[in-house]
Amino acid sequence: MKVILRIILLSLCLYSCSDLKVDPVAFRHDTEVIAVFTPNGIGDQTKEGLIYKGIVKTTDSLGLVFRPVFPMTYEEGAETIIRLASENQKDRKRLIISTNPEYSSYLREAANKGLIVDSDSTKLLVIDGDFKHPDIYTVHVPFYGMMYKAGYVASKMNDVEYVKIYIANDKYRYIREGRDGFVEGFYLNKESYIDIFDYSIFNEDNTEGFMKSTFAYSSEARECNGLYDMILPICGETIMGFLRYNREFPGSFYTVGVGNDMSIYSSDVPFSCVEHLDRVLSTSITDWDENRLERYRTFGLKDGWVELRISENYRKALEPLSLEIHNKAIEMEESYEN
Repeated sequence: MKVILRIILLSLCLYSCSDLKVDPVAFRHDTEVIAVFTPNGIGDQTKEGLIYKGIVKTTDSLGLVFRPVFPMTYEEGAETIIRLASENQKDRKRLIISTNPEYSSYLREAANKGLIVDSDSTKLLVIDGDFKHPDIYTVHVPFYGMMYKAGYVASKMNDVEYVKIYIANDKYRYIREGRDGFVEGFYLNKESYIDIFDYSIFNEDNTEGFMKSTFAYSSEARECNGLYDMILPICGETIMGFLRYNREFPGSFYTVGVGNDMSIYSSDVPFSCVEHLDRVLSTSITDWDENRLERYRTFGLKDGWVELRISENYRKALEPLSLEIHNKAIEMEESYEN
């Protein structure tokens, strides 16, 4: 009997203690965030996963309803964004988020036709869109300065002479920025060789290059071993194929992490080009909720929205190089953006 009473008292104590610590946010059901992702987008280890994480954390903390949309095709995703962004509802405040620049061409056409609503109740936020429009809010996360640093640091590594860059498709603005930044930073200090491979040249689907991890592992990584010292894959989930090869064949080549810190996947990642998209989305949603969302905002290297993160085992040798070129990289990014 005493044991039972002790259990009951302990349970009441735990309940009361947890009740004191937890302050649940009352959800505002008339205010919601709707994000339209891409097919298989959350499976990508970089951009859309970070976007999703940032939205979930922020909407939970603010008490906002979050509705993620996962379409079967890009066309379906674009149609969903346009339908949602064309509705002006009286009793509901909504932020519609387009998470991928692949939707940009559809949204540009719809906006030019006057199909996008910009009102107190409905706003459309486009992540890294390749265009500006007075009825659309856009955030841009530039890759140039961060990749400029990466190229410079790579050029200072004694065992890096030959680099291969894989890009999913150069129609995407951030991919062009990343490619150009790395090349400029690398050739600033070294007369070596960079080979660039664009998946879109060989695939009719503009987005197929983001989902080639199996092919990267079974074919391209094997071909690169012995020919290239470093691989830079600016192509979403495809990077996982190169990292898997690194794990199975340590020392085969360096792989540069892109989007997130990739050092956990392989000891052959000397540094990662990290973009804090979760924080970008958190800031943007908070600004919208407080009615101060800017029409166009850039989240770049200068203010720490992106960073070159040196992996722990390489920090002593490479961190000073990253610091050495930091201010120059900021200048180069601002010049490139202008």
